[in-house]
Formats: sequence, C-alpha cells, structure tokens
Amino acid sequence: MQTFALPRKQLARSSALAVLLIILFSCFALVLHQPRALPQLQELTIKAWCDGGQFQTIPSSFSVAGCQQQAAQPADPQGRLLWLELPFELPSGATEQPLALFIFAKASSAVYLNGQLVGQNGQPGDAATEIAGQMDSRIYLPSELLRTGSNQLVLLMSAQQGWFRLAQPIHFIGIGPYGDVSVYLQQYTGLGLLILGVLCTGLLYFSALALLGNSSAVTGDAAPIFAVRGQDALLALLCLCAAAQLWLEMSRGLLGYPYPLHELRLCAILLCACGFGFALLWLTLLRYQPQRWRFWTLLTLLVLLPVLWWLDSFDGRIAIATLLPAALAALIAAVHWYQAEHKDTASTEGAGTSAVLLLLYLILAVVLNGIFQEILAFLLVTLLLCGLFIEQALQRQQQLRQQLADQQLILQLQLQLQQNQSATPKASLTLTSAGKVQRLLADDIAYCQAARDYSEIWLTDGRQHLYSGTIKALEQELPGHFIRVHRSYLVNAHQVRQFRTTTDADSGSGAVLILASGQQVPVSRRLIPAVRSAMLTPAATSG
Repeated sequence: MQTFALPRKQLARSSALAVLLIILFSCFALVLHQPRALPQLQELTIKAWCDGGQFQTIPSSFSVAGCQQQAAQPADPQGRLLWLELPFELPSGATEQPLALFIFAKASSAVYLNGQLVGQNGQPGDAATEIAGQMDSRIYLPSELLRTGSNQLVLLMSAQQGWFRLAQPIHFIGIGPYGDVSVYLQQYTGLGLLILGVLCTGLLYFSALALLGNSSAVTGDAAPIFAVRGQDALLALLCLCAAAQLWLEMSRGLLGYPYPLHELRLCAILLCACGFGFALLWLTLLRYQPQRWRFWTLLTLLVLLPVLWWLDSFDGRIAIATLLPAALAALIAAVHWYQAEHKDTASTEGAGTSAVLLLLYLILAVVLNGIFQEILAFLLVTLLLCGLFIEQALQRQQQLRQQLADQQLILQLQLQLQQNQSATPKASLTLTSAGKVQRLLADDIAYCQAARDYSEIWLTDGRQHLYSGTIKALEQELPGHFIRVHRSYLVNAHQVRQFRTTTDADSGSGAVLILASGQQVPVSRRLIPAVRSAMLTPAATSG
C-alpha cells in the first residue's frame, strides 16, 4: 500500500491541473466568442477645447485665444470648466433609430448639438456652482437636430469635486443606439455573477474551516500571522479580496454612481488587489518558508510602494499590485520545489503544483495585457483559486494520513519505551560490502541516520557502518523497537535514557533523545509532545 501512495498523489494533482486547463480554455473561448457591445458605439474625438472661464457661451471659434488643440494639449476638466469641440459625420439613414450620446467621464457635462442644448449630466460650473453628475451618462440626441453629414457637438464639462487627479478623467465619448448605459459597461454580467458566487462560496467554506477547524501547529518559528489554521484563513482572505474587487468592478455597470465616488471606488479596487497579492504571497510563505515571512513582506513593500507611486495609471497599479506578489510567490514555490530533496517531505508537498499554477497565471496575465478590469481577469483569478483549493484539499488529505502515521509511531514508541527493561529476541542485521558479509546484533545498534540513498548505522560503542539502502528500507529490516522519531533518524528505543529540549537551530529540531552511550538523536517537532509524554510514563523513567 505504501509503495503506490506517491504515484496516486501525483496522478491526483495531474488530473486536477488537466481539469483546470480544460475549464480555463473553455471559458476563455466562451468569453472571446461573445460579440462585444462597445464597437456599436461611434467614438468621438475631441478636436479642440477652450477655457470656460473666458467664454460664458459657446465659443464662435475654437482657434481663438484661450483655446487649445487637443493634439497639442489634451483636455483635462479636473478643477476647471472647459468647452469641448467634437465634430462628427453622420451617414445617411443613421437617424432611423434613436441615438444617444454616451459620456463615460469623471465630470459633469452639458451637451450642445448643432448649437442647441439637448441635455445635462449634473451641472457643470466652477467650484461653487457645480452639481456632480453621474460617472457614466446617456443623453438623447433629438433626430430633428441631427443632420446627414457634418454635425457640431460641443460639451461644457467640469470636474471640481474629488480628492486627487486621474491621469485619464475622460474615458470615452461616443454616439450609439439609445439604450441602457450598463450594456456598454458590463458585457458579461451573467458570467460575472457566476464567478462572484464561486468566490463567495469559497469565502464561506474556508472561513468556516479557519474558525471551526481543528488546530494544527505550524512547523518552524512562524510569526502569529502564520499561526493555527493560517492557510484556511488566507484562502478565505483571497476569496474575499477577489470577490470584493469583482463586485466593485461590476458596480459601475450595475449600480452607477456620481463621479466623485469614482476615486473612492478605484482606491477600494487597488486595496483589494493589494490584499489579494499579499494574501497569495503569505499563503505561499506559510506553506514553504514560514520563518522568512517578515523578510519577504518587507521586500515586497519596498519594491511595490515606489512602483505604485511612480505609475500614474490605476489600471497599471492594480495590475502590479497583484502580479508582483504573485511573481515572488511563484519564485518561492519554484525554489522550494527545486530544493525539495534537502527539505522536509511534508512541507514540500505541492510546491511544484503551486509554482506551475502561479507561473501559468502570470504568463496568461501578461499575454492578455490590459485585462485587469475585465471579466477575463477574474475568470483567471477564480481558476487560480480553484487550483489552490484543490492543492489545499490534497495537502489536507496528506496531513490526515501523516497524523494517522504519527499516531501509530507514537503508540509504538510508548509501547517500546514501556518495555525497555523486558527481554527481547536477539535480532540481527546483515551487511554486505566489498564482497564481505557482516552480521550486526540489533541490540548493538544505537541509532541509524539517513545519508541520501544510503544509511549510516551507529553502534553503541561509537563505531559506524554503512548500509546500502534508504532509512525506510532499513526500518523494514530492523525489529519493532527501532522507532522513526525524525525523517532522517531511526532510534533503538531500548537505548533511550533521557528526553531533552534544545535551542540548536541547525539541527532543525526542538528536542533530542539522549541514549545510554551518550549519543543524541533529534526528535521531529510534531512528535515532541508525544515523545515527552511517553518518556514521563513510569516504565520509561524507571530505566
């Protein structure tokens, strides 16, 4: 049964990755196959603009003093009142259906079509008179004012309210069929709500596990943030940040809001992106490098904060806030997987799978550049989380198996320590080296130590022999009173005389067993409570 455990685990991980890849490409094909609604709009280009403080009415010409060409200096209504000139051509037959002007901008605006006021979004003006309009608005264009061929569109626009300046306050201005603004802002509402449901389900599930699940100690000197049930709590935090960011992204199309709230929404989205990135980094650190979480967190902050300050685009900030911690997490998992042969087997489980998932996420995010406010980004995030969920489930299953194995070792250790003074059959071990055959009595062996594909056998008199096999193979040949108290050590329970705690960080253990010969054998951290308890039994201490 033991022989087939590893291949079965690898098969489970490979199958999970294959299923995720199939779902990934299927969802991408479904989303990309859907027709986009935005190209139905005819985008209008600002040709020129004039300072609203110098012109109380529509300027007769946008080439006089106080006006600027858009190509020379882009229009920015933040803290100003501007007149915008947007000439456009209308083909014949275009007025057969009702048309509207769609304005997606951080501003209040008034719309003049061929010299006539046709509608307002809020009330543009100076700081004292402006009434904030909606971030995304739609203004009906009367068909009797539209002309086949050239038309003159003029906008009076201002953005006097807000807390900071945006690099691009005017997102889009265009003409299209009269309809709901949300149709052009949120194209995949159904898929977005489905993803939101998956994320909320993961949030509830892992929150329950973190709050109600069984405690399990963390190996190493991890800080409090990586304490009991840390992985479940961090997975819940990942779901929370992703779900909150998705809802904030969808809220623009589903709910609408006055333009001053747009800055708060962008800050909240950036905060969610940072929370997701750091939760992903901390989850990887908790699994593979819990002792160095402070170092990696500080390093990430020192790199991330200047980059966020330097970038002037919120899309870029949101992307880097997620990708930078994810890249560091992928690096940590990949390095840990590469060095797996020098690490504790229990802690390296899934490092390769985590590295592959994170690298796949990074590659797709870079290839699909500019998706960080699109539904594809959250589809990618959700599939990444599903992969982490599967990996967490596999690790949890492995931990349960390990706990059962530990309990068996604990019972065996307690039994052997209680029988230290009882007579046992004289068992022996046969060694073959350079054509010589040597027989060792089991009672003469103090302990055995793993040395890669070989094992070192230490006798009670201090002599050493080499066994051409792994510590696991040696364990199967020796009698039952040889106990595995560490991944690299097998100890003769009849030789144990004392249990002692230690602060030696190089040993990778927090306690040692003192043998009758004075030799010391380290004890695995997870077995320390059981070994201490067994050593305190009357039969164990009487020897």
